[in-house]
Amino acid sequence: MNHHDTNPEYFRNKSKRDYIRKTQEIIQKEGRESVSIRRIAREMHCSSANLYCHFQNRQELIYYAELIRHASFVHRLNEAEKNWKNIWDFYVGIWDCYCREAFRNPDAYDLLFLQAQTDTFKNAVSEYYSLFPEAFLESSEVFGGLLTQKDFMARDFEICKKCVSEGAISLEKAIQLNRMVCQMYKGYFKSVQENKLSEEMIDAEVTRFVEDVDWMVMHLADDLKGYKGYR
Repeated sequence: MNHHDTNPEYFRNKSKRDYIRKTQEIIQKEGRESVSIRRIAREMHCSSANLYCHFQNRQELIYYAELIRHASFVHRLNEAEKNWKNIWDFYVGIWDCYCREAFRNPDAYDLLFLQAQTDTFKNAVSEYYSLFPEAFLESSEVFGGLLTQKDFMARDFEICKKCVSEGAISLEKAIQLNRMVCQMYKGYFKSVQENKLSEEMIDAEVTRFVEDVDWMVMHLADDLKGYKGYR
């Protein structure tokens, strides 16, 4: 007889939170490539079938584990927002905060923001909030608004529409700004992802990106609202 047959713990389902926590521990210590459904089950003394009750596959398990990255993004947004004075501070400032986190955690942000093109993004974050309320002691209206859109460009366009509503840019130019900034970001991001950069180099890349966004804003805005460049 297999010893698992006499061990009730083996078939007792752990919580979704337990599995996510264990996955986060492995990612932090050894990297994402060290995660497998079989390993999680073995280390938590349960059946692999238990994990499949909560996650469709390894990719979804990792996706949930990486959602912890949002906490630092929300914190950075809240700190930066204290200094925003107009709609263009708002627009460029979100990109500044986003890049400072994404360029430091490119693999996680690639998975969370670029690869997630369905309702997975919104639903998973909402569920993660409920599973780990202590990880999100702060909240952000900006971040919450981004969750209403399914894909990367749509999330940025949500902010562009705010610029239109305040008379800062026409809808036609906002569509152009959205396309140009998002495509430029993907180029920067790919470069960061392919090259291991020091903290100093990451900060320099963020600065260059923000300066390029500023250039686009200066040339496309119908009303700068007193904006003279981010910081």
